[in-house]
Amino acid sequence: MLAVVLPCVVNAASPDSLSVTGRHIPWEFSVSGSYYAYPADEDNLIAVARANRGNLQFEARYNYEDRKTGSVFAGWILSAGTSFTISMTPMAGMAFGRTTGVVPALEASLGAGMFDFYAETEYLIDVHDLSGNFFYSWLELGVAPIDIVRIGLTAQRSRIVQSPLVLDRGLFAQVAPGPGKLSLYAFNLFTESWFLVVGIEISW
Repeated sequence: MLAVVLPCVVNAASPDSLSVTGRHIPWEFSVSGSYYAYPADEDNLIAVARANRGNLQFEARYNYEDRKTGSVFAGWILSAGTSFTISMTPMAGMAFGRTTGVVPALEASLGAGMFDFYAETEYLIDVHDLSGNFFYSWLELGVAPIDIVRIGLTAQRSRIVQSPLVLDRGLFAQVAPGPGKLSLYAFNLFTESWFLVVGIEISW
């Protein structure tokens, strides 16, 4: 999801992001795709584009809140710390298409040495039917034994996943050489509800 979403290595803003001066601040961009492969359901592709300038963050997503649904977000990055880092990005968004709604959201991360925790949550308020309100979440607990490799535990709650579980749980592995990143997530292993997510991201 994301990643939820979208899936991602924690990239907290610089420790001094609470005191950005008026100097020229360049834009940073990233695009990512996550392919959900289900053994007994229709596969799904989630696309996310992100643009950052200093503390300001914009996101556009497709198939994230629901199939055939787009969404746009704007948020502000708050971060602090050096050896122990914390970053939070409260965002406001709107979804449109198959599902239409207002979407308050939060992205947060913690980092200490090779260990990190990432959370992406949002609550969709369906403007047509309040029974369609839904809480989304994507969680990662990771460790990076070397600079370009990250592995760990993950969990998610998403409307697009037809799973009998309230929270899908799994493992993940990521390789991030240079500006690219390749991810593999395996959810609900050893159950009939298992599925895989393959993600790719490019930043510049």
